[in-house]
Amino acid sequence: MGRLDRYLFSTAAIAFLAVLGSLTTLVWLTQVLRRFDLLATQGQSFFVFMTITALALPMLMLVIAPIALFIAIVFTLNRLSADSELIVMNAAGVSRWRIFRPLFALTMIVATLTIAVSAEVGPWTLRTLREQISKVNADIVSNVAIPGRFMSMDRGLTFHVRERSPDGLMLGIFVFDARNQDNETTYIAERGRIVHSPQGAYLILDGGVMQRRQGQNKSPNFVEFQRYAFDMSQLTPNQHVLYRATDRTLYDLVTADESDEMYKQDPGRFRAELHKRLSAPLFPIAAFVLAFAFLGEARTTRQSRGLAIAGAAGAFALVEIFGFGTSGMVARNAALTWITYLVPVAGILYGLAVIAGFAQFRVPALLQKIADLLSARFERLRTA
Repeated sequence: MGRLDRYLFSTAAIAFLAVLGSLTTLVWLTQVLRRFDLLATQGQSFFVFMTITALALPMLMLVIAPIALFIAIVFTLNRLSADSELIVMNAAGVSRWRIFRPLFALTMIVATLTIAVSAEVGPWTLRTLREQISKVNADIVSNVAIPGRFMSMDRGLTFHVRERSPDGLMLGIFVFDARNQDNETTYIAERGRIVHSPQGAYLILDGGVMQRRQGQNKSPNFVEFQRYAFDMSQLTPNQHVLYRATDRTLYDLVTADESDEMYKQDPGRFRAELHKRLSAPLFPIAAFVLAFAFLGEARTTRQSRGLAIAGAAGAFALVEIFGFGTSGMVARNAALTWITYLVPVAGILYGLAVIAGFAQFRVPALLQKIADLLSARFERLRTA
């Protein structure tokens, strides 16, 4: 790689990493706000909170990476044009394909990372995320220990503790279990303590009453007790984690088991996810080719560069929008799987046609007139 190649590659790579980091931070902040209840209401540690909010980022980066690459390529080419570097390169006999080469190398690195994330890394982090959330929901000890809050651990399963003493003794315990509508049970105790044994964790209730209503009988049965050993495991939500299509690796999607519980519920979603993963590396390539097609040629005026950026952004936005829309179509109709690949491939072919000179981007006359009027107005204001 020559000096020019290294210069172009490093400029675009630094811009890509900066944009990717900024967009990832914004996405991470949205995850923080969504999961803030882990700290505010469920008493989880800061480490657990940070782990859960970070595990969703790799799959989200599949969406962010093409956008970040597009912005980085546009920034690089616009900077070269604004500083007249592209004009100097053209005057020195540097072809467009020579400029194309290092930027395409960066694009292929991004596409390769996209393949790795979509095939293994992303699904693994999502599976880990679901397992962590399942453990948090099943962590009765952490949730019961929050005084003054009603904790809904599962549908029909509610806990409440009035207060907790420094030595771990819980006062004013309330447990309502209505997961089985034919057998509703309520436990009320003055105090209790969690005890761990080789057989599991138990909540030892002292001085309380158990109220049970069975079947259609509206008259509950009351049983007073001095001490009651409450098996915590019988009140934990179902800890069996069901992995969705987004949680499966690429190999799992290709070899999907038709007897799988989640597959039987929505086989179309598995099909759509498979083709979405296979087409994911095409979107960074489309982002680069479209940006280069509109901005890879030297432009002498700020107005022409602005119109070129607008054209590139519009073309790439269409590819992204139609790309998002194809998943639902493929999920509903297996005969439309080819559309998943058509969208990015069409963007790539159009961009290559513009670069090779077989097609030409023309600004609509109305937009050109508006741009000329605005440019003249700003020029008068600047010189006034």
